[in-house]
Amino acid sequence: MLNKATLCGALITCILIALAASEAKAQSNSKEIMALPPGQLVALLQKADATEFEKAKACQRLAVVGTRDAIPALVALLGDEHLNLYARFGLEGIPDPAVDDALREAATKLQGRQQVGVIDSIGQRRDAKAVDLLKGLLSNADPALASAAAGALGRIGNSEAAAVLKAALAQPMPLRGDIADGSLACAEQLASAGKKDEAMALYAAVLQADIAKHVKIAALTGQLATLQAEGKDVLLAQLQNADRDFFRIGLSAARKLPGTEIGNALRELLGKLPAERQALLLLALADRQEGLPQAQVLALAKSDAPAVREAAVVVLARKGDATALPILLDAAVNDGPVAVAARDGLKNLKFDGIDAAVISRLTEAKGSAKAVLFDIAGARRIAAAYALARQSMTAADESERLAAIVAMGQLVELADIDLLMGQALAAADTPQRKAAQEALSVAARRIADRDAVAVKLSGAISGLTVENQTLLLELLGRIAGPKALEGVVAAARSEDDGVKNAATKVLGDWPNAEAADSLLDLAKTDKEAKYRIRALRGYIRIARQLQLPDDKRLAMFRTAMEVAKRPDDQQISLEILSRIPSVETMQLAVSYLGDANLKSAAGDSAVKIAAKVITTNPKEVSDAMDKVVKADVGGKSADVAKQLLDQAKANSN
Repeated sequence: MLNKATLCGALITCILIALAASEAKAQSNSKEIMALPPGQLVALLQKADATEFEKAKACQRLAVVGTRDAIPALVALLGDEHLNLYARFGLEGIPDPAVDDALREAATKLQGRQQVGVIDSIGQRRDAKAVDLLKGLLSNADPALASAAAGALGRIGNSEAAAVLKAALAQPMPLRGDIADGSLACAEQLASAGKKDEAMALYAAVLQADIAKHVKIAALTGQLATLQAEGKDVLLAQLQNADRDFFRIGLSAARKLPGTEIGNALRELLGKLPAERQALLLLALADRQEGLPQAQVLALAKSDAPAVREAAVVVLARKGDATALPILLDAAVNDGPVAVAARDGLKNLKFDGIDAAVISRLTEAKGSAKAVLFDIAGARRIAAAYALARQSMTAADESERLAAIVAMGQLVELADIDLLMGQALAAADTPQRKAAQEALSVAARRIADRDAVAVKLSGAISGLTVENQTLLLELLGRIAGPKALEGVVAAARSEDDGVKNAATKVLGDWPNAEAADSLLDLAKTDKEAKYRIRALRGYIRIARQLQLPDDKRLAMFRTAMEVAKRPDDQQISLEILSRIPSVETMQLAVSYLGDANLKSAAGDSAVKIAAKVITTNPKEVSDAMDKVVKADVGGKSADVAKQLLDQAKANSN
């Protein structure tokens, strides 16, 4: 006798089977319906025993292929609670004015949600003849209907709709916000149609109405976008508006609105604004295409108002010329809020005279000011600063000393790189040592002759502490190149375990394929298993992750599988095949399915390759996936293999 749990399980299974069958049937019906000609689609809508699903699909298709003959059948469904949306979708797509007549008539007969939906469709079709109908609905007691009418008028967007919306804005209507939204949409339509004056009048009506502030801001934004070069008066008014939000809209427009007249008016207004606004407008003017006269910005940099002075410095740091140098240098060496902007400007500006001015200041500066100037000199790679920086590497002031060391990373040449190495490899862990390590890293990667740098670094490794040897080995890994590789490989063969550990790590992460042969040699010959494994993993990483020709990658796969003794390494090696999508590599992956330790990894690679070659090689994919399925690899790969097998069989027929 069956227990309750068994019965429940059987019932659930039956339900799932029924649902799956129902879904499959629906998909089949959908394809058949979407292939029917217009006449048969109409007949389906009129069929008494047709399901809602079938009628909905017919409506969807009629939106594409429907003609005037389909209108009555679609209109008949507008009153249906479930099919109203689909019927409207079908009608909206039919390019025949009879649809508009039918929708207007339906709007006077339907109620509730169905009526609201029809009003929305009238708006979607931008039916100009519906304006009077919609006007009467604006004051309807049903808020959803009144809101839909306002939206439809906005989408229609003609002069008549604008007049209705403008009049409604002046009335104490409960949905004035929706009417304002419709007005904004209508004004945008008018502006697009070239009716600029009508659009401006409607925007003005929104601004004068008793509505939320954010809607007014949208109207102002619309006005300025419509006016463009003719928007000078509106723009100037907002920049002097007591309301900060409207001022910000004006500030944004000041950056965008084109025209010399607007630019001149803004510059004239600049000195009449309060200091805070003057500073913000100054920054906005600097973003305009015509910019600002340098003399005007220099004058503002001497303003009594700190906000204005700071804004002027920011502008000069971005677009200044030689006349701005004294101001920028003074700002850069101080601690004010614009010091960073001034420093960045001095690092990046391109006009003549900056380098000489920085050097002139460096010879006289002290302490923190000198540190700032070394930072600028380093960023600009001012060769004339080298002697000063070298001298300051031993300065008593720490900020000056550290900045000089960091600058040396940008200034030092190969012959003097030992200066940085000496401090970078110092015994004491100090800020100076860390700065020198940073500078050495920069210099090693900057100097053009990387092989020569690598020889210097490699020659210094012997006799150092493990920590410092690791530092130089990691730096060799970053600069790469033949000589750097040679130095790291030599360290990887060291009898010192600490050095060997650091070197094999660097070698395993080598940034290009040049290290492959050395890694393979270590994987075959090293005395210790842990280093053989690490070297092999580095070799496999190159084959998996770096850009290689397919034949080279495949050869490396075969070599890795020969050298690998552990299943873990072989499993990782099999991933290489998925980077070489071909029938050959797919079949090669399948050949490992018989090994219990490799079955899962082989199946993963096989299905990944199969997915990439199934279009061109369905028969071969079918054979391979059949083997994967029969091998019972389990997991996601098993499911994908079944799907690919079905697809390949279908493509083969």
